[in-house]
Amino acid sequence: MPGTEICSYCMVPAALFSIRTGTFIHPRHLRLIMKKQFIIGITGGFLGLVTALFVILSATSNDMTLSGVQAALFSSLGLMGAAIAKKETRFAGYMLIFSAVFITLSVPIANTLSLLYYYMPTVILLGIAGILCFMEPEEQQPEDL
Repeated sequence: MPGTEICSYCMVPAALFSIRTGTFIHPRHLRLIMKKQFIIGITGGFLGLVTALFVILSATSNDMTLSGVQAALFSSLGLMGAAIAKKETRFAGYMLIFSAVFITLSVPIANTLSLLYYYMPTVILLGIAGILCFMEPEEQQPEDL
């Protein structure tokens, strides 16, 4: 049929899965596009950046500003870890776990633990994404003869 898009992987017409053919993603291929680690890691990273920006803008001392800047840097490390979670799963897991741990360690620099309540959702999301990276089985490389 002219004007009908067909999935190049499984040869199924796009009209079966979407109303508009321009937004066609075959359900079998969704797991190849986005993983749980990616979604949770990106959410945690952006939440960490927003929280760090809030802490920086509402800082009453230089130590709080330093804590916010460090949290922003470690949140960006978490974003990078989430971005490579599809290709380098183990390395991304280390990046996400380190990001969560170092955000937690950057809070006592401000001499107040009340900031920990702001950063706790970020730390939990990044930690969960890191743990999910380690729970995924490694793909076996085919041996060359």
